[in-house]
Amino acid sequence: MNRTTSALAVLAAATLTLTACGGGGDDSTSAPGGEGLMPDTSERCTEDRAGGTITVGEYVMLPTFAPGQGQYGVRGGAQSAAIYDRLMVWNPVAEVFEPKLAESLKANADNSVWTPKLRAGVPFSNGDPPTAEDVAFTLGLHKNPATRSVAMTDAMQVAETRVVDPLTLEITLVSPWAGFPAMFAGTVGEVIPKKAYEAADPQAWASNPIGAGAFTLAKYTPDQEVVLEPNPNYYGGPVCPTLRFIRIPGSQGTFDAFQTGEVQVGFLRGSSFILEAKDAGVRGFEEIISSGSVVNMNAGKAGYNGVLTDVRARQAVGAALDRELWNQRLTDGIGQPTSALVAESSRLFAGQEGPAFDIEQAKSLVQQLKADRPGWDGKLSLLISDAPENVDAGVVTKALLDAAGFDVTIENTPISQVAARQFTGDYEIVISGLSTSDADLASGFASAMLPTGATNLSGINDPELTAAIEAFKAAPDVDAQKEALTRLQEVYNKLQPFAVVANGEQYVAVADSVHGLTPTLSSTVLYDGAYLEK
Repeated sequence: MNRTTSALAVLAAATLTLTACGGGGDDSTSAPGGEGLMPDTSERCTEDRAGGTITVGEYVMLPTFAPGQGQYGVRGGAQSAAIYDRLMVWNPVAEVFEPKLAESLKANADNSVWTPKLRAGVPFSNGDPPTAEDVAFTLGLHKNPATRSVAMTDAMQVAETRVVDPLTLEITLVSPWAGFPAMFAGTVGEVIPKKAYEAADPQAWASNPIGAGAFTLAKYTPDQEVVLEPNPNYYGGPVCPTLRFIRIPGSQGTFDAFQTGEVQVGFLRGSSFILEAKDAGVRGFEEIISSGSVVNMNAGKAGYNGVLTDVRARQAVGAALDRELWNQRLTDGIGQPTSALVAESSRLFAGQEGPAFDIEQAKSLVQQLKADRPGWDGKLSLLISDAPENVDAGVVTKALLDAAGFDVTIENTPISQVAARQFTGDYEIVISGLSTSDADLASGFASAMLPTGATNLSGINDPELTAAIEAFKAAPDVDAQKEALTRLQEVYNKLQPFAVVANGEQYVAVADSVHGLTPTLSSTVLYDGAYLEK
């Protein structure tokens, strides 16, 4: 028997831990599990509210509008979703996935076959209607390594597709996956029109996309500015504002721009900035992300054969990182230091513990490595971005690793280059992060640690780790997922492809004049209902 919402109910408890800040008014409502208020999400744009421009400060701009580039809020997810829309959307208030561009999403009894049905009468921006064939084509694009989709790992779970009728697709997975709706709530749910895409040059498409979203592209300056205009034919009703996205490196610059009114929506990372925003009475959407702050280590990506290919070196890095000291120096003690893969706030937390800080163990491992590798004298190259908070984190990381016997050299580079170099393996060690969602942690960890994972930045390839991740992804219920995650933690502790230093804390700050935003996965905000107070 097919189930429309019953399979989704498995994920109903998977809250994104969105809380809100103090300082709202009558236009705000309490967030689930939060201590304060968040922007009202109940009202939307109406024709009498049309006009104005909402300027958004972005930490990392969307690299291009090519398929599969905007998975996360921190990496242009809002820009991409505004153009393409998404088949599903995560509702953090109801704590459930809901259809959006799709009319429904059904699963068979064991979650191995899923059937999305598209809304009728929906046009792409070129006037063509989205079809089931377009959805199948989009899945194929994400599976193709040449696309370089950030969601390739998820898409590879699709074994085959069958067009049932023009609006209905049957999707058979490689193995059961209760968290499948999360894929359609992300970049894979951004349907690409097959006919138009195949007729276009892929490079031209990247700066001139066609989608079914609420906005169309008016201006695109790579890594600087994106301007989106309302799509008059959007199926979801009238679209009010023009959207302008600008890159602002770092949370301090973003918050400064927010306070001066240069931006009306800003992406803040880190507990200190979030606290500052809350203390200033700024409304916003908060998200706690398991393993959100990490030190990535190149374990063999892109042919790297340096010291970090030796598991002892990665264990030494993990043992040398004093997370409590890190927290004190970088957040004045208000952050969430941890070495575990999962946050205590997660629905899947069952006491999992990561590697312990042990400076003596770190020193011993470094000495072993120096003895076994006569040509290595402890040198490591640490890549960091130009964001001020990352510069500070780099100084702390160097001090901690040097104390264990490493000799760390810091390489400071613009954030766009850091992001690109991680994906190409052009680094040795780098301060980075994971953008997992509690709605489906297995998907994020699979992408980061499977050999074919789209965000496997370390290049780790270990059969025991792969088996643990696959077991986690196949787990059918919360109890089974907790057990599988505990096993994954144990395997991770031995291999340490990256070192977790803290849970990620992210905040989308929203000006009092902005209404109708919709928060969803990974701090991505949807703007189809947005409007400015007149």
